[in-house]
Order: sequence, then C-alpha cells, then structure tokens
Amino acid sequence: MASNLEVNNNLPPVTHNRANASRAASTICLLAGIWFFVSPWVYGAAGSGNAWNSWIVGAIMFIVGVVRVSNPLTTAGLSWLNMILGIWAFFSPWIYGYVGNTGRFINSLCVGVIVFVLAIVAAMSSRSRNMTATPRT
Repeated sequence: MASNLEVNNNLPPVTHNRANASRAASTICLLAGIWFFVSPWVYGAAGSGNAWNSWIVGAIMFIVGVVRVSNPLTTAGLSWLNMILGIWAFFSPWIYGYVGNTGRFINSLCVGVIVFVLAIVAAMSSRSRNMTATPRT
C-alpha cells in the first residue's frame, strides 16, 4: 500500500511542483500550529483562561496542516481556513487582553503573520492553472 506522501511520477512536472510548494507551506503552518499550541506553557500563561485560545487554534492549525500535507491538490479550501486562523492568532492578544505579556504578544503576531502568508501560498499553489484567457474587446 503506497503512502500519500510518496511522489507520484505520473503527474505532470507542473502539478508535481505545485504539490511540493503546497506541502512545504502547509508543513510550516502545521509546525507553527504546534508552536502556538505549546506557547502558553513556554510563556507562563498555561494557567490563564485565555490559554485555551492558543490550544484550540494551534490544534486546528496542526490538523489542517496535516491534511494539506497528505493531500495538497484537493484540499485547498482548508488553507483558507488556516488563513483565517492566522488572522485570529494575530488579533488574539487584543481580543483576550494579553498585550502586556510581551513574549506571548510578539509570538501571536509572528505566528499569525506566518500562518496567514503561508496559508495563502499553499492555497494558491494548489489552484489549477488550466484557466483560459479571454480576450478583452
């Protein structure tokens, strides 16, 4: 039984490159999700009520990343979910009021930007390039 992560040599080179680009971006997103999940412990905020935000959002980022890595060409919609989670991570310090915890604040901003940008890269690399141009009149 072949693994989903094995290279499919039957794909055209362009499709193979798009899958690899999507996998790379999604892998970084899933690693950012792991980091966001463990960050409340790193920054001493595991006892605060708003730590659940990092645990839930980080876990969802990780799960979406795993699904995208395993099947990059057919799950592009999940990258848009990760993009929204990146926006949420970016604004969560203001929503939950932890801008005073500088490390956690900067961490949320960095994770949010990284996931936002790379989710867009992953989604765009999964798009079909079979669109035909229509001449303007």
